[in-house]
Amino acid sequence: MLDEPAAGLGQQQRDWLAELLRRLAEAGMKVIFIEHDINLVMKVSDRVVVLDRGKVICNDTPTKVQNNSQVLAAYLGVTNRHLSLPVSVSTPPILTVENLAAGYGELQVLQQIFLEVRQGELVAVIGANGAGKTTLLKSIARLLPTGSGRVLFRDRNLNKLSPQQLASQGIVLIPEGRQVFTQLTVIDNLRLGAFSRRDSRIKADIEVMFERFPALGELQNRKAGLLSGGEQQMLAIARGLMAKPQILLLDEPSLGLAPQLVASVYENLRSWSDEGISILLVDQMAQLAFSVANRIYVLETGQIVKTGTPNELNKDPAIARAYLGSL
Repeated sequence: MLDEPAAGLGQQQRDWLAELLRRLAEAGMKVIFIEHDINLVMKVSDRVVVLDRGKVICNDTPTKVQNNSQVLAAYLGVTNRHLSLPVSVSTPPILTVENLAAGYGELQVLQQIFLEVRQGELVAVIGANGAGKTTLLKSIARLLPTGSGRVLFRDRNLNKLSPQQLASQGIVLIPEGRQVFTQLTVIDNLRLGAFSRRDSRIKADIEVMFERFPALGELQNRKAGLLSGGEQQMLAIARGLMAKPQILLLDEPSLGLAPQLVASVYENLRSWSDEGISILLVDQMAQLAFSVANRIYVLETGQIVKTGTPNELNKDPAIARAYLGSL
């Protein structure tokens, strides 16, 4: 029984692992493994068991799993999509990523990434777990060193700036897993979001956050560590907005939230974009991205394999391949 055996491996090592697993099975050993690398799963498995929220929704051959309606619904969504209109191509990009390569030490995760976000545009990057979505946002925010390429913000190269300098320029990351300051109160977390500001509207903007997230107003003097997961996610987003971002980098905002809270968060995303805040969103849930994004990039094993508007990508087989692998 193996738990994520391909985690941290390069492609050559993954090929070796796939061969090893097949040889073990062919020699008569029973092999059970859990893995986010869907291509590896589909390549070596005789049978795939798909779990969704703790329940088995499919137990079949790789080919049948890839075409199973319940699996497609769980990974890609089958809800009615309210597709957003694209921002005009004549609008200049506020953020440009050119030929970006990045990773962790010798492990290269991203390869030759190109993407753009225009003023007031909501751009989504979607892909399965392990595709490199979080690595992409961390690289843009300078939390990871880049191997090659560059990131431009209003034509200024960000490669030599520190993360705090980026934040002061209006590039704000809301990280996966919330990462609120658990020993500080809600209101002090919001004040820290405005740390680099020197204007007189901080107090007024905190009240605006309480209007947008009424639950936070009621809990403003409670330590953040005592909030529920959904309340902490609201706080993380509100803290990011307190920095007055010009572009918001948002990592998996739906993670761990109840469906009602997810719907509320995504309704807010659309309204912030309409107010002129540019948003670069990554989320594993494709149907959520389709419901709010102006444009979408599909990330697969560290590379952009498809890009377009929700209308252009709707029902595109490349989306299913990115999530469910290829045989």
